[in-house]
Amino acid sequence: MRISEFKDPFTGRKGIYLFTTDHLERSLLFRDEADFVQGSNTIALATLKYPVKVLCYALMDNHIHLLLLGRYTDCLAFFAWVLHRIARMLELKYGVSGILKLQASDVQAVVDRNMLLNEVCYLLRNSYKARIGSPYSYPWSPFECYFNPYLPLLHGSPLPGSKAVKRLFGTHVKMPAEWEHVDGRILNKCFVDYRTVELKIGSSLVFFDRLRRFDLESAVEQAHGIEEQLTFTDAEMQEKIKAVCANELHVESYHQLDRKNMLWLARTLARRFASPKKQIARLLGIDPSVLDQLL
Repeated sequence: MRISEFKDPFTGRKGIYLFTTDHLERSLLFRDEADFVQGSNTIALATLKYPVKVLCYALMDNHIHLLLLGRYTDCLAFFAWVLHRIARMLELKYGVSGILKLQASDVQAVVDRNMLLNEVCYLLRNSYKARIGSPYSYPWSPFECYFNPYLPLLHGSPLPGSKAVKRLFGTHVKMPAEWEHVDGRILNKCFVDYRTVELKIGSSLVFFDRLRRFDLESAVEQAHGIEEQLTFTDAEMQEKIKAVCANELHVESYHQLDRKNMLWLARTLARRFASPKKQIARLLGIDPSVLDQLL
């Protein structure tokens, strides 16, 4: 449900809410590892600004999921701040603006234990559904935190001094001394409230069984052609776009192409690599209505 239409069932009490940004069709939120790191760190930093707990999250290249615990007004402010900071990154780094809108996002209240279990597993399997990777290995969600007896052994480097923190994380906010990072990314276990998730779910067997069953359901859907299938992931297609541009169009980037060659590239991606219209529109920034006539 769109945020503007949402009615809070918890009426001022703490509740659990799933926030999801609009799935972009003509652009990307995260284009490289540094973008994803900044997105993950932004969620961590938001926990220091708002009385909200992060139960789970998933960063995908064209959308974001955040599962938050707190009063709705605080959770909404948390979510809005995360979007604002990521939008600022997009503007400064890529000159892109106006694609990450709060009012274009959805929110859903999580009202019981079974729904919480479903939502956590749904977020963790997003990468599998998109055919990017397994829930067990996808780096931009906190799978490693839940029901993991070895989590206490997972360590990073201590946070540096205040000046280095500003340079590394882009903030003056005082960060907890116990937080750790790896190559500038704050560890999930520092800011994800996995203990609350474990307590509410109650059983690791139930958790892993539900996650496994979701995986199997997704695999069956793909086998029967029910889901939209991508022959290649966005990251793989980006590499193919670079190769086609360099080897056949003799340019370094598709941004250098005129309209005629851009449309030729779109047709080539569809015919040679079976890239669907939505993916082509997203990666090349072409209006989907143009592709409807072209392909």
